[in-house]
Amino acid sequence: MALQKRELNAAALGRVRGASSQIQNTMRMVAAGVPLAAEPKRDRLKAVLKARAGMSSTLAETMTSSIVAAGQTARATPEAEAAVAAAPGGPERIFGTVDFVGVAFLERGARASRGVARVAFRDGRPLGTGFMISDRLFITNNHVIGAAGAAQGLTIEFDYERDVGGSVRTPSRFAIDTNAFFFTEERDDLDFTLIAVGAKLDGPKSLCDFGWCALSAACDKHALGEVANIIQHPDGRFKEAVLRENRLVSRLDTVLHYVADTEPGSSGSPVFNNDWQVIALHHWGSPWRQKVDEQGRPIPTSVNEGIRISAIVKYLRDKHPVLGDVQRTLLEQALSLGESISGLAPSGAGAPGAATQPHVDAAGNVCWTIPVEIAVRLPGYGPAPVPAPAAVPGPLPPADPGVAEKIKPSDDFSDRAGYKAAFIDGFSVLLPELSASQKRDAARNRQAEAGDDPFELKYHHFSVVVNRKRKLAFFAACNIDGSQAKAVDRNKGTVKPLDPDSPELESLGDAEASESWFPDDRLREEDYAGQQLYEAQVVPGFPDPRSMGRTERMFQRGHMVRRIDPAWGRETMALKAEADTFHFTNAAPQVGFFNMGSAGKLRIPHTGGGRLWRSVENHVLRNAAADRLRVCSFTGPVFSDDDPPWRTEVIEGFKLPLRFWKIAVWAENGGLRSLAMLADQKPVLDAIGELPEAATDEEAFDQVSRVKDFLSTIAEVERLTGLDFGAAVRDGDIRAGERSHEVSQPDEIEATLSQRRRGGTNGRASARRNAGRRRNRRER
Repeated sequence: MALQKRELNAAALGRVRGASSQIQNTMRMVAAGVPLAAEPKRDRLKAVLKARAGMSSTLAETMTSSIVAAGQTARATPEAEAAVAAAPGGPERIFGTVDFVGVAFLERGARASRGVARVAFRDGRPLGTGFMISDRLFITNNHVIGAAGAAQGLTIEFDYERDVGGSVRTPSRFAIDTNAFFFTEERDDLDFTLIAVGAKLDGPKSLCDFGWCALSAACDKHALGEVANIIQHPDGRFKEAVLRENRLVSRLDTVLHYVADTEPGSSGSPVFNNDWQVIALHHWGSPWRQKVDEQGRPIPTSVNEGIRISAIVKYLRDKHPVLGDVQRTLLEQALSLGESISGLAPSGAGAPGAATQPHVDAAGNVCWTIPVEIAVRLPGYGPAPVPAPAAVPGPLPPADPGVAEKIKPSDDFSDRAGYKAAFIDGFSVLLPELSASQKRDAARNRQAEAGDDPFELKYHHFSVVVNRKRKLAFFAACNIDGSQAKAVDRNKGTVKPLDPDSPELESLGDAEASESWFPDDRLREEDYAGQQLYEAQVVPGFPDPRSMGRTERMFQRGHMVRRIDPAWGRETMALKAEADTFHFTNAAPQVGFFNMGSAGKLRIPHTGGGRLWRSVENHVLRNAAADRLRVCSFTGPVFSDDDPPWRTEVIEGFKLPLRFWKIAVWAENGGLRSLAMLADQKPVLDAIGELPEAATDEEAFDQVSRVKDFLSTIAEVERLTGLDFGAAVRDGDIRAGERSHEVSQPDEIEATLSQRRRGGTNGRASARRNAGRRRNRRER
């Protein structure tokens, strides 16, 4: 049922009245020259500065403190506010301008506009606006399309606009396929309808030519005081853009308000930030009757309301389980795009407008040219400073543009989407199913909401389920997108596309033992092993904690999901996903050389130099990147009652897992393929008779490299772990029905995988490609 205009108008006006104090405060900060000081949530402001300005955590914190202090000064008295607004640039003067954006802003805006279309009756009468959120799904307002029956007489019209020469383009019109997908919500503070676009009715272009603007629940997309952009068909006219004229003035749980001296946009239009990420679905606009603030100064009178995209995403995730299989798959695919390279379709690939390095202008301001230029005045440059109010903190030191701080993962997990079952197009690869006894031992997510898996911990691009009895993960499940894979240099804080042929891949899989790891407050501290398990280890013969020999022989915090695997998508998302892998819930104790793949120098025969486990991981990632594949990867320890106790003085009853398993799943020639591998550290104990920490013979540590690696089967991993990976994964096993096969050299793994990949020409091409890569690496 469609939301009635009268009901919508009354509800929206009520929300505007309730938000009047936010609106007035924002406009006060705009007038004072510190618009970002209107943002009431300090953590959000810091996250926005980090994500959009490319700042380090320390720099963003300092900038946030300065902005907050400047806002406090502006609110103090009308006189202080006037002084802040008039000051030409005191020593700690902070201001935000909206006049500078990178030139990529225009290109990305043009890309975003392609997915915006007019909703009209088949006789041409206009009805509203909407936009694509995936290659099949289209979103608009419930009060535009409120019922599946009403959609039958409507069309989606793309390119209803003029070209750069002013000529009218030929539109392409499509039907609406409510049988494939139809979902609507008539609540006045949600007011959206999601539909599938059907067959083309007429026009020169295909649906894939128009791309999409994805939905994301990320919490770093906007701050109050910023400007926004709207692409729309106002009153059904040709497509128009209102760029950088809409000021975000208030935020409620499900809606955003933005004011502008412009004509209200049409219903169903996307509201973008300056990175062209969708932040709201426009659905209402009306004159605001309050025309002056408390000081009698005029303020904009046009208030628009949009439904927050984060609220829509959350609602869809909550309703996701009640959908049918086909609709659920389409929805999962659409929501997974919200973490892609930029939120825009890759068919029009283009890098987002990047932040410049900090520079000092003639007036003595340190500037970053980003979607919002922020400047901080430094002492000793430009004209003599004007004294600033004492409430503003000291001057900001210049940043070193060559060094970036390693990103610390956010402890606000509301924007984590986790592992996606429908990640591989056309297939559903579910999380492994725990047995009844395993569910009794599983740690519960204390922040799980109704309809969520109570045991799943969602991170960026992966999920973890923890065994609270053993204090380690039952499994970790990761989505890998080879088409968007990134190589993250944690020391430099840089991100670049992953070269599948680069030898750097050998060193990108794991981090050094000195890295900082982080807790996850969604679990109780006693549910999982933290830093106490790994610190203060004794390694005889290597008393120096900085010794690489000690590092290779101690038990390290080994990644279950490697830090490189979820690092894909836009640069900020790749950094966040990589940082998420440094949660203790994703760690398990692994002998150093095994974790780092660095035992080759020990020259112990038949060990593969400790790189066999990594060979499978790198083979999967290289092929994903080279062939632009999507892969689902599962990893975990094998828990056995015979596992030896370790560090029980730190964690009572802790046992050390000796074997680990990994399963990779991908699509090839119309079907799913899967491969399982096992790694066994038990030969370490067989060789020295005790755990490395307890050994006294330094030479005995050389035997640590005697880890056995096996190509296994899905059925064998299920038998060892008690997990159920589902029929689709079992049926796709390229080694189904065979015995586990011990391997000793990395090339043996690649050869086996290439031979077993079913598909004739594709398999032979892959084998030739891998042989070429091995030859190139030897030549290097």
